[in-house]
Amino acid sequence: MQIVMAHGYFLKGTGSNLFVENSCRELCKMGHQVNLFCQENEPDKFDFIEKAFDFNDENSESWIVYQNETPYPGKCHLYRPNLNGFLPVYVYDEYEGYQVKTFTNCNKIEIETYLEYNRRAINTALINSQTDMVWTNHTIMQPVYVARSHLGQGQCHHVMTVHGSCLNFSVRNSALLQDYAREAIANADRIAFVSHFSKNEFLEFFDNDVCIKEKSIAIPGGVDLEKFMTLSDSSEKQPVIDSLVNDLKTAAQQLRSNPDRDEGLWKTDADIIAKLEIIDFNNEKIVLYYGKYLWTKGVQLIIAAAPLIMMNHHHVRFMLVGFGSSRSYFEAMIEALDQGDQVGFINLINHPETVDGDIDPHSTRFFTALIKKLGDPDFARAYFAEAKEKIGTAFVLTGFLNHNQLKSLIACADITVATSIFPEAFGLVAAEALSSGIIPVQTNHSGFSEVIKRYIDEFDDIFDRHKLRPLVLDDQLVLNLATNISVLLTYYQAMNSQERQQIRKRARKISVDNYSWESVVKNYIKL
Repeated sequence: MQIVMAHGYFLKGTGSNLFVENSCRELCKMGHQVNLFCQENEPDKFDFIEKAFDFNDENSESWIVYQNETPYPGKCHLYRPNLNGFLPVYVYDEYEGYQVKTFTNCNKIEIETYLEYNRRAINTALINSQTDMVWTNHTIMQPVYVARSHLGQGQCHHVMTVHGSCLNFSVRNSALLQDYAREAIANADRIAFVSHFSKNEFLEFFDNDVCIKEKSIAIPGGVDLEKFMTLSDSSEKQPVIDSLVNDLKTAAQQLRSNPDRDEGLWKTDADIIAKLEIIDFNNEKIVLYYGKYLWTKGVQLIIAAAPLIMMNHHHVRFMLVGFGSSRSYFEAMIEALDQGDQVGFINLINHPETVDGDIDPHSTRFFTALIKKLGDPDFARAYFAEAKEKIGTAFVLTGFLNHNQLKSLIACADITVATSIFPEAFGLVAAEALSSGIIPVQTNHSGFSEVIKRYIDEFDDIFDRHKLRPLVLDDQLVLNLATNISVLLTYYQAMNSQERQQIRKRARKISVDNYSWESVVKNYIKL
């Protein structure tokens, strides 16, 4: 089949980017021809891209900027529409070479100009091409500009995949964006969601519109099973980390050869190699968070829970991998704990906006039970004594790592943590952890819940549910998070290497059976 994939953004870092990357690779493996429209500017980093094209300012002409042989029977051609430096997004991040603005802050002229650039690029690139299927991502704006292009006038089948950020950060908050969303919905033949939660949330927002219901289907996202592998034994940890360090050294050398390159927030910390080399992966307990450094992801909950975990387990290392605008807030929390600054720490919890003005003050409710316990002098003394002059080294922030690097840390972790306090369309981080043989600890809501149920049922014979707490979004969340991580670490401490390896094998089987990209893409092709 000749397939057009419209994404509009990049192919690394976040959930929808990885969704598009892996979907395109799988389509090429199956022998389909893919024309991909997005802003990815490093085509050489992706083994399925055969050619890449740029456009002039008017998007009326295109030319090849990259060409390479690929190992797959199907070929992908990447087209990068010229946006003249303006990139509207759902959640603010910095991107080299772009003026970035959230959709909710864009006016109609800016949006229409953005749509027109993309529409022209599609017409220029594909005016003489046959297309069998159009696969668009996000409710706005990819389905809109595709429908306005010549592709919208033809008979090709149009499938739209809904990802969570678009609705919750953009469409939900703007009448103008809701109009564009309705235009997208009207022009899509099928609407796919990455979880049943995402589907139900979308339908509820649009008043259970019968037209949307008839078009809708839930197809879970996938995980790269060949990339996210389990260790055969815990003794493999150090060699895996050594290989990661060598990869990071190579990346650092490449960066030094191109010192003017600016990746905005998407940066790996300059001292990451030194940070990794002081960690004893064989003997320390590794609790790993990876994702965005955003308050909506609940990283602040992990920081607040850490002293409680350290009371029960010494030699715990909390690794935070990612990028994002809330990093300064998280670092301020860690610093206050490390200094034993009780007043400063509680003030950061109660008034996060003093450091990060984007944080919703109502999110502090998840700390209520902890704050109450800190009113007990004995508890407070023990809590801050455990943190003082320890927690600063217990936490390691690495900055951004790509998935080829991240996979090593996941496989070498004891626990991964995903503590989002905002609705999530799908539990991708959980699927990646399970594929790597690691049981994740997650807040139990939205699209996360569907993955959680699978591994809770799988391991019911090993872990006593009565010792674990449901991580619902209530005032006990920090305390319950600390309890669950501590309980799992206690279980693992009592296991021998064979028992630990059985955990890895059973965890991976969950991903193999439910989240392979091959099955995901085949379901889309059938639509």
